[in-house]
This record gives sequence, structure tokens and C-alpha cells, in this order.
Amino acid sequence: MTVKSVAWYAMTLLALAVSAYALAIVAAPSLRNDFLAALFAESTLSAYAHLISGAIALAVGPFQLSARLRSRNLSLHRLLGKVYVIAIAIGGVASLSLAVSATGGPAAKFGFGMMAIVWLATTAMAFVSIRRRRIAEHQAWMTRSYAVTLAAVTLRFYLLISVASGYEFAAVYPAIAWLCWVPNLIIVEWFVLRRAVA
Repeated sequence: MTVKSVAWYAMTLLALAVSAYALAIVAAPSLRNDFLAALFAESTLSAYAHLISGAIALAVGPFQLSARLRSRNLSLHRLLGKVYVIAIAIGGVASLSLAVSATGGPAAKFGFGMMAIVWLATTAMAFVSIRRRRIAEHQAWMTRSYAVTLAAVTLRFYLLISVASGYEFAAVYPAIAWLCWVPNLIIVEWFVLRRAVA
């Protein structure tokens, strides 16, 4: 098994795990901590829309990025692509709404707001590219889009690291609002897309 295959399987397992966790939070209010309970109480519709649509995009994304799966069933790839775009359209708007009242002050609000805008923009560019039959551009934009989608995974890693390090949630959350997605995009640009062009 190649390094690329191992990375894909690891990414997929983490994405599916976080997706299942998000759907569990939606289905079982008893699983929500104080932070999530307050979020649902204050922004009910946006919270449901963000978690459900985000979970769908997170679960669908890895299979869209697989060249092997794409070549075997192009019609399924197109169907899942539509599901992915719709999920992000809903999730991105919900994210913008939640960013306005995000915990952590202006830095967190701006960080999550920019993430929502970039999430919507990269996905829109991927959609426009495929409509124009620019396959390489479409794949590049979809890769960027999913890098932002994976913020759902990396955010939880940073939260675990901060808790294990003894930092208070309020102190680290503004930084995590940026760290959960900006490094993902940098990694994709330099190690994935750059290699594809070389």
C-alpha cells in the first residue's frame, strides 16, 4: 500500500468518525456539552443546518477525491458532487450566521467567518470549473474545498491538544478559529497541488 493510499484511508476514517459524531450530537441532545447546548439554544436552525450539512460534506468528500472510485462510476461521482455542493451551500450560509455570534471575540468571529466565505468560494469555483469542463481546475478547487471541510477534523485535534496542555478553552478558541483551516489550505497548496503541477 502506498503512502498516498494510507493517507487517504486515514483521512477517510477521521472524516467519517467526525461526521458520525456530528450527527449523533444532532440526534441525541444528551451528548451535547454546555457549549453545544448553548449553541443549539441560541441559534437552533443554523446549528442544525451546519452540523447536518457539514457531516454530509465531510463524509462524501473523500470518495469524490478518489481517482479510482471516480473512474469506476462517473455517474455516482456526479451525483455525490451535487450532494456535496448543496451541503456546503447550506452549511456555509449557516456557518456565516454562527460566526456572527461565535465565542472568542472578534478574532474568532472573523476567523470562522472567513472560513465560511472561503468554504463557499472554493466550492463555487469547483462547480463553475466543472460546468466549463475544466477538469484540472475543478479537481484543484475541490481539493481546496475539502481542505476547508476537514477543518471539522483539525479543529477537534487542536481542542484535544489545548485541553491536554492545560490551556483554557476561552484562551485558545480564537487561535483555533484560524488554525483549524488555514494550515489545511497551505498543506494542500504546497504538498498536493504543487506536486500535481510539477
